[in-house]
Amino acid sequence: MPGLRDEKSFVRWAVADGVSVMGTSVSTVVLPLVVYQTTGSSAATGGLFALRIIPYILFGAVAGPVADRKNRRRLIVGGHIIEGVLGATIPIAALMGVLTVAQVYAVGLLSACAFVFSDAAVFGAVPAMVGTDRLAAANGFLGSMVSGAEIAGPALGGVLASTIGATNAVWFDCFSFFFAAAVQGSIRSTFRIGEPPTGPLRIKEQIGKAIRFVRGNRSVATLLLTGFGNSLGFGAVLGLLVPYAVEQLGLPEKDLRVGLMFSASGCGALISGLLFSRVFAPIRVKWITPIAITASAMVAIGLAFSTSWVAAACLLVLFSWSIGTTVTTGITYRQLAAPDELRSSVNVFGRMISWGGQPFGAGIGAFVSSALDVRAAYIVAAVSMSISAICALVFLRPSTALHPT
Repeated sequence: MPGLRDEKSFVRWAVADGVSVMGTSVSTVVLPLVVYQTTGSSAATGGLFALRIIPYILFGAVAGPVADRKNRRRLIVGGHIIEGVLGATIPIAALMGVLTVAQVYAVGLLSACAFVFSDAAVFGAVPAMVGTDRLAAANGFLGSMVSGAEIAGPALGGVLASTIGATNAVWFDCFSFFFAAAVQGSIRSTFRIGEPPTGPLRIKEQIGKAIRFVRGNRSVATLLLTGFGNSLGFGAVLGLLVPYAVEQLGLPEKDLRVGLMFSASGCGALISGLLFSRVFAPIRVKWITPIAITASAMVAIGLAFSTSWVAAACLLVLFSWSIGTTVTTGITYRQLAAPDELRSSVNVFGRMISWGGQPFGAGIGAFVSSALDVRAAYIVAAVSMSISAICALVFLRPSTALHPT
């Protein structure tokens, strides 16, 4: 964290964000357990994951303009409080004996809606706190912290579920949101450069400004396009990781090594975040992005032909490192390129595209694997990433004339 240790506001922000992400990672494990224990249905359990993505695709275009025009601090703190209160209804209902799967789904959907608006505000908040020179370091550190929480959180969730029960474990997530709201709310800032824009909020007009900005900035548009192709491949690889481990590597379904493969993926993302500030510079985006996506494609090919669990785990570390580098590069460049009044809108478009590509990639991978095999699906993923890498190499023309923060 070069130059960030003395930035007390950012340090407090980062601590609160880490606790919140840890809580969310716990719920990622325990809420599917609640659904599965209640229904015994894998389909109902799997459907819970889609709820985190659907609201972003539906409301992201609205959340971005709201975050650009309104007080970002209130959106972030309010989102934490709403998610904490919604989550608390699950253990309370379980204690009263009235908890249903419909309620768990409703909580997941409404919490995801609140997250869309708070997350949109974060895209503008971080640059306002740390400035241009330290943005890459801040994004890299936050990314590595999220990866660390996503590695440790599921393990903690499993321990809590086995000791105090799955529904009671949700309390950890609730308190993590309240903690984040209290700490980040104590930072006296609107998390923007200057005062919020005046006048009424015209969402359609704000969306139009963001679209015109993207269309007029060749590098930003290219990063969005290549990000979608990259997320297609990522969704296919990660979505088929369990069938890959069982069918190609020959591991039993309940083998510990299956879970360790997911942990290996998290370790790569952690390394990417820690190294990001040493690698990133706006002018280097022309090389960072195509190289990182090409690395992802080559790793996907390696996975397609690997039959060794150890080799596959090592390849997954490299895969998540390259994916993490690609994603953080895109976010950081968009934050630097867009003016403050469009930062949230432009980056929400990026999030919608990257998250939207993953379920499509998972669906394509599932279709190819059912028609042929997992190896063929991974080869298709590699082709998608290779096309994205070529587009990035040909069309990226990053500028150093970025907006100051």
